[in-house]
Amino acid sequence: MEKLLYFDYSAFLLELVLICSILMRKMYSNNINRFFLFLVTVTLMTTSMDIAAVALDRNGPGYIAAKHFFHSSYLFLHVVVAFLYLVYVLLQQDMWYRTTDKHWKIFVLFAPIAFIGIITVINPFTGLLFYFNQYDEYTRGPLFLSLYVVTAYYSVFIFYRTIHFRKNTDAMRTISLTLGLFLILLAAIVQLLIPQLLLDMFALAIGLLFMFMMVQRPEEVVDPDTGLNNISSYVSDIRRSYANKKPETIIVIQFTNYAAIRDMLGYNDAVDFKRFLSKVILDNLARDKIRAEVYYTGSGCFRVRMDIRNTDDTERLANEINDYFKKDIRYNEITINLVTVVCIVHVPEDISESSALRAFENDLGSSYYTGSVLYATDIYQKKKYDILSSIDVIIDEAISENEFEVYYQPIYSLQQKRFNSAEALLRLKSKKYGFIPPDVFIPAAEKNGAIHKIGDFVLESVCDFIGSKDFAELGLDYIEVNLSPVQCMAKDLAAHMIEIFKKNHVDPAQINLEITETAPGEMQNAISKNINILYNAGINFSLDDFGTGYSNMQRIASMPFNIIKLDKTITQVEDNPNLIIVLENVVKMIKSLNMKIVAEGIETKELVERFSDMECEYIQGYYYSRPLPRSEFIDFIKTHKAA
Repeated sequence: MEKLLYFDYSAFLLELVLICSILMRKMYSNNINRFFLFLVTVTLMTTSMDIAAVALDRNGPGYIAAKHFFHSSYLFLHVVVAFLYLVYVLLQQDMWYRTTDKHWKIFVLFAPIAFIGIITVINPFTGLLFYFNQYDEYTRGPLFLSLYVVTAYYSVFIFYRTIHFRKNTDAMRTISLTLGLFLILLAAIVQLLIPQLLLDMFALAIGLLFMFMMVQRPEEVVDPDTGLNNISSYVSDIRRSYANKKPETIIVIQFTNYAAIRDMLGYNDAVDFKRFLSKVILDNLARDKIRAEVYYTGSGCFRVRMDIRNTDDTERLANEINDYFKKDIRYNEITINLVTVVCIVHVPEDISESSALRAFENDLGSSYYTGSVLYATDIYQKKKYDILSSIDVIIDEAISENEFEVYYQPIYSLQQKRFNSAEALLRLKSKKYGFIPPDVFIPAAEKNGAIHKIGDFVLESVCDFIGSKDFAELGLDYIEVNLSPVQCMAKDLAAHMIEIFKKNHVDPAQINLEITETAPGEMQNAISKNINILYNAGINFSLDDFGTGYSNMQRIASMPFNIIKLDKTITQVEDNPNLIIVLENVVKMIKSLNMKIVAEGIETKELVERFSDMECEYIQGYYYSRPLPRSEFIDFIKTHKAA
């Protein structure tokens, strides 16, 4: 019976469209994308050989040499496609290196396709796969079924790898790869039983199209501006590498002043500048003929993943990139000075977990800048990054296991000559990690939403203290409680806090809420409603950390602040005459607004006297006392009250 070519024609068109889509969308930024393009190209060649072979068969007798070439090419390439599909699955799972790390594994992988290659080459002389009878008609040979056996062999291999190592890929990819394989096998069985239906190449084309849409998903893994792999791709690839225990070297490249440069250039020029940075890195890779995966993870951060065996290449590339960006860069007639941190990380040797690696990378700011290439082995502190990588779990456990505790730091009134108030400060003592500083767990709590539970814990603890007999005996006026900008964004914050005061029978005047200055202006505008409601309920407010952030005097004057707390970065002026002049004028300006001043971070008698001469009202710092647990704080105040 005559073979039906319309399935092959349809497959050819689909594969051609796929190749054009890949090229037009520039989906060749990483090894997997490039290999997928190669797989589709080989599939297109296979379909072309099948069409040519069938066309020659229809021409009748003759053309034996051409028929042998096209039939042999089609049959061999058909098996090659199954082999390449397996390689594609291994690359998706990042398991290629483990499949070829021993000689016997290489033999198991390559022996079947090598066998098919040999019998294909000798087939014109042996007729083992196919031959042409006396009428020059194509006829299957005695080993023809070996083609299907080898294809089935690779298919079983693919199915096993897909299911057994499904944790290395997301569920959608696993399902897509499995369904694609099932479709291809079903079509192959149909064609084996009904040779005139040339269905297998059409099924393969449909499977590739399905994978293109569901597995490749370029819009999810490629940064649209640079064409590099994006942060989502990086995170999943790193997790997979750790899961596979794959040794790799990562070059971390951080342009720590990128945000300032972006703001200076404007959006369009900043996008072009980001592409320029990408091109420099790619050009260095190309010039040194180094194979690597390059990622743009956002905010001027790049990552280069390389084979661990390329140690010399890694160090050479890192130094070339670092040396290039140390120089002033002329861009659009502007001289740009980049603060570049370049660090080499060997994983999993240097850092044993992907979450710890991400925490380490996020911490590589300008404070690490030395001008030279850094090595993770020199600067990585395991405990610190174990904490950072597990901070969400640590916070959850601290809440459930009561590992948080409120400390109190006394505040001295220079006018009243007594300790009249204190600041409530949260402390976390983890059973596993010990003391964890607030500047570690507070930002994490703000990100994961736990700050609201933590805020409630602090406020309830302070209210319980204020309502106690001890507090009444101490004669304190109020307790200062820090309020996170994230808390202030909650719509029901004011009502919620007022309810806590009522429940604990606490006079709102006994609470002074501290708002940090480092909250950006737009956030301060958004929280003004809550602040005004609480202020009208009788709660006083302080502006904390003055001198570190975004505030200006206009904003300060417009907000209901009673107290301005000068951050220790501007109170510890020592003997710098210029800073002293600035500080004196700042104090005068604040006092002209009828606001009181707390000088924080005071550690010496000289500074106490200096701020007393400036007529500041309050002093807070280690000169008087460190933050104390509740019981020690009570004893401290009672002792100094008696004195």
